[in-house]
Amino acid sequence: MSRERQAPARRGSSAVASGWLETVAQAKVNLRLRIHPRGPDGFHPIETVFCRIDLADRLRLRRRHEPGVKLGVSGPERAPGGPENLAARAAALFLERAGLAGGVEIELEKRVPPRSGLGGGSSDAAAVLRLLSRSVESPPGLDELLHVAAELGADVPFFVADHPLAFAWGRGDRLLAYPAVPVRPVLLILPESAVSTTVAFALWDRAREDTGEASSVEPTLTHWPSLSTWQGIRAGAVNDFEPVIFREYPALGSLRAKLAETQPLFSLLSGSGAALFAVYESEQERDAAASQLAAELKGVRLVSARGPV
Repeated sequence: MSRERQAPARRGSSAVASGWLETVAQAKVNLRLRIHPRGPDGFHPIETVFCRIDLADRLRLRRRHEPGVKLGVSGPERAPGGPENLAARAAALFLERAGLAGGVEIELEKRVPPRSGLGGGSSDAAAVLRLLSRSVESPPGLDELLHVAAELGADVPFFVADHPLAFAWGRGDRLLAYPAVPVRPVLLILPESAVSTTVAFALWDRAREDTGEASSVEPTLTHWPSLSTWQGIRAGAVNDFEPVIFREYPALGSLRAKLAETQPLFSLLSGSGAALFAVYESEQERDAAASQLAAELKGVRLVSARGPV
């Protein structure tokens, strides 16, 4: 068992010395996630509430004369360093769409676990797009940048839009910023296991086929006024992945139950997992919960964070 306190991350910082630009790429949790059946395009429409937290990767990049994308990855979390990394793909796509000569060098310090449901790779890609847009004389508008982001993944537009809290629907590329709510302490449980998003959707499809149930998801927007406070968010907190993920990975269900016993405002699986999180009224309550869980749980990490930030 290890317990970490995430240092507050500073967004939007840039250093132009030697041509380098740098920023943080913050993680997210899903305060609400509803799934609709697969559409004709092969994708599942979703409705979700994204909340940005201060657990963050650190990323710096510079343009260079040599063509191609060079990516170096360091830090406590492992991630691929080649062209399959979403940050590298974002850089290559930006260069192509902007018609830029030369290439990009990226240094990525990974602190957000991959395949955890925290959006680390998507946030890295969005950070690359934001920094590269600063590096050109005529930066693309937000709409154009969001279009590029949507080609990279469902969570990338949220991070590009730079909202601490937002409702997203469709393929995650349609966004509406939420009214500000007070920042609250968050406790993350990070198991050693990982859950593939592709596998999670396949499990959801299989469960729906087995039961023969039609979708009965009520549109989130009908609850919009009540979701502008933490009490309303708590009342609407749900993740449609939880039943199928916990059936396939019962250890995650047990961890979720342990987290709920610490009496947070609410607790959920984030995205398709495997990270779980809880929101608390105060840091004292969050820290007491972390101490309790540290004494009871083995083989997981606990990370203290804050959100929305």
